[in-house]
Amino acid sequence: MSARAQLSIRARLTLFFVLAIAVVLTFTGFALVSLVHRSLVSGASNQIADEMVQIQSRFATSTLPTGEKAVLAMRGDVVVQVTNMAGTEVWAASSAIADAPVLAHAKTSSPSTGGLGVLMAKSARTSDAFSQVSLGQVQTIGTSRGEGLIFGFVYGGPISHSVTVLLVSVAVSFPLLLLISGGLIWFGIGLALAPVEAIRRRVDAIAAQDLSERVPVTGGDDEIARMARTLNAMLDRLESSSRFQQEFVSNASHELRSPLATLLATVERAESDQSNANWPEVAGTIMREGRRLDTIIDGLFWLARHDENQIDVTSVDVDLDDLLFEESQRIRSISELNVDTSAVQPTRVVGDQAMLKRMIRNVVDNAARYAVSELRFGSSYDGPYAVVTVSDDGDGVDVAESARFFERFVRADPARSRQSGGTGLGLSIVTDIVTRHGGSARFIEVAKGSTIELRVRLNPRPS
Repeated sequence: MSARAQLSIRARLTLFFVLAIAVVLTFTGFALVSLVHRSLVSGASNQIADEMVQIQSRFATSTLPTGEKAVLAMRGDVVVQVTNMAGTEVWAASSAIADAPVLAHAKTSSPSTGGLGVLMAKSARTSDAFSQVSLGQVQTIGTSRGEGLIFGFVYGGPISHSVTVLLVSVAVSFPLLLLISGGLIWFGIGLALAPVEAIRRRVDAIAAQDLSERVPVTGGDDEIARMARTLNAMLDRLESSSRFQQEFVSNASHELRSPLATLLATVERAESDQSNANWPEVAGTIMREGRRLDTIIDGLFWLARHDENQIDVTSVDVDLDDLLFEESQRIRSISELNVDTSAVQPTRVVGDQAMLKRMIRNVVDNAARYAVSELRFGSSYDGPYAVVTVSDDGDGVDVAESARFFERFVRADPARSRQSGGTGLGLSIVTDIVTRHGGSARFIEVAKGSTIELRVRLNPRPS
């Protein structure tokens, strides 16, 4: 198992932020040390320049003794040394380096002030002095002994000492800052994730006990509140799905029990009195209830596949008017009903032919069960939709309450539907099919009987 998988999200976030802070602190430390060093160097350079200017002013009005070395008072951390132009004799020097030999020579250097640069005269005699001086500058100077050179240096180690102290301070304080930051980040992330953990425990308890409970939603519209609302919406769907599944199983069991009970009762009666049994009637009952069982099982199987999204939908040209004409011939051959197809117009859509045929048949069978003497079919175009209507001259339905008839195991008249072979699944299958084809199904208001209107998109968008 990888280290990432072993660490909690709290530990990973803390580690990430501590590393990010470490990078920032490291960059800041380097920048701070560099800035301080440059500032010290700039200040020391200005200090050397000021001291050299003062010495030049002094020598312009005073006389240097011949053959003697003048000792100059030292101010601050700056020392100076005045030599002849050849760099072979020291005419004057600050007290700290009064006994030192010539420490440097002048060289031509265009970028430097006055076009001169410092070339240190390294030797065994000057090594002790070199350990104490740095940042040399050189200018020409006029004295009573003639033209000479004045060298200025920083004496001692104020710059290196200051930088060293700063580096030590950074090296000590930055790890401490990282430790404090890590603790604060750990604590802060813990506070931020506490509502998430509370929601997790709550959801775990809900899943184990009662799906009707919900996660408390905090105020505001932050991520935690949105997650709580999303979880509550998911729990709503789970509760609805669970309730729907329980109702579906209960209804399916109830629907299957009725034909099975009829079959068992019929067979038991015939078996108990075989000599007097009306075998043609027994056979008719078995065939009728067997077909009813087959219809119920077929409908349940189709709905189960639909719910699991396992139904393959093909897209071909389908003439809905041809399907209506086929149904009209079928109804005429199996019943005494009159079928009026005068309102059927050529109507073509793109869809799954088997599904659309089943949709039309289910609607026609539903209407035929309630018709008294006549069915009326119609088809036409309405903008991007093909509209199919199937009407009967029966008692009619309450259109305001008719939406529930498209739910599973719902009948307008349960007793009559069972007697006529209805299962309460036909219109729910119609709803699923027409929805897959981008349309809708509904009962519409008519003067007599009932009319179902199906609207199917001419060319449904691919899902």
